[in-house]
Amino acid sequence: MYRDRRVAALIVAAGAGLRMGAGPPKQFMRIGGRPVLARTAEAFEKNASVDDVYVVAERKRAEDCRAALGASISKLRGICAGGATRQESVFAGLAALPASVDIVLVHDAVRPFVSQSCIDRVVRLAAERGAAAAAMPAKDTVKVARDGVFTQTLDRSALYMMQTPQGFLLPLLRAAHAAARAEGFTGTDDAVLLERMGERVYLAEGDCDNIKLTTPEDIAAARAIAARSGGASDLFRVGSGYDVHRFCEGRALILGGVDIPHDLGLLGHSDADALTHALIDALLGAAALGDIGGLFPDTDARYAGISSLLLLAEAFAAVRSRGYALVNADATVAAERPRLAPYIGTMRERLARAMGTAPERISIKATTTEGLGFVGREEGVAARATVLLRED
Repeated sequence: MYRDRRVAALIVAAGAGLRMGAGPPKQFMRIGGRPVLARTAEAFEKNASVDDVYVVAERKRAEDCRAALGASISKLRGICAGGATRQESVFAGLAALPASVDIVLVHDAVRPFVSQSCIDRVVRLAAERGAAAAAMPAKDTVKVARDGVFTQTLDRSALYMMQTPQGFLLPLLRAAHAAARAEGFTGTDDAVLLERMGERVYLAEGDCDNIKLTTPEDIAAARAIAARSGGASDLFRVGSGYDVHRFCEGRALILGGVDIPHDLGLLGHSDADALTHALIDALLGAAALGDIGGLFPDTDARYAGISSLLLLAEAFAAVRSRGYALVNADATVAAERPRLAPYIGTMRERLARAMGTAPERISIKATTTEGLGFVGREEGVAARATVLLRED
């Protein structure tokens, strides 16, 4: 659309997302099965007016950004290190842009539902007028309050809720940032840096769906938008696991992290906890992270004799890093002897503790095989587990 102007999108992804609470930074959370950052970048990848995409990230998160983006963003030209504040991060990103860029679109990484028409409107106005920002009219009455008392009602017709992208001629935005930096001024967005210089920033109509993911409530809204738009949803994921270990002499019988009195134990590289191993495989399967042998190979001396609860904690951390939380787990242990019912409560507590969750989310049943098969012949123990994960 603007072939005489080179347009670059500068996606700011350096925030820690403290208001979101526990879990991965919000730009790496998964919405509809895809990382937020990937959804955001894809909007600019698809836009015909945008030539280049740059991402500003925490230095330690650069590889996380590359992993989230994958190979789908052909316009990606670089990932640069941000600063301690959003304004410092944008300043660093501007410094990384080449001189060939004419127009820069600054966009929050955690606004993944920006529309093509919104991007087009900002680009057009920035090309024609020098500076533009997406915004939506305020819907609610806005009042000023002091000491718990309303003191003023503002004219809602003149109030707008700011969004991104905000688009600028590159030299203009660089000058505004340099001036703010020299004077020690910090603004809440880029538009205000131009306003204080006397420059006009023109209003481009935003989108109702162009929400910023700031709090957990925003995640629920984002998932609703993703579902409404017809995108694939990975809101829930199911995984199953199965493990078998044979009995042997001279080993402890460990199941669910509990040392159970018996004349035989289970043979294996670690503590051979078949129940915990089945649970680990179910978790990894639900998150598409492979299996226990891939994560903890029995050829690795580090895992010789190790408590499987430690392996469970590490496997669950990997699942959490993909943006999933445990809804519940259900497991069945098949053993002819010993009787396991007295130990099930302790098993639930220890497995739950390893995953940082509540025992109420863990169900364990014990059964026999009525003398049939290797379990019935008391040659070993078998365990099955099923888990349900949800996007978190």
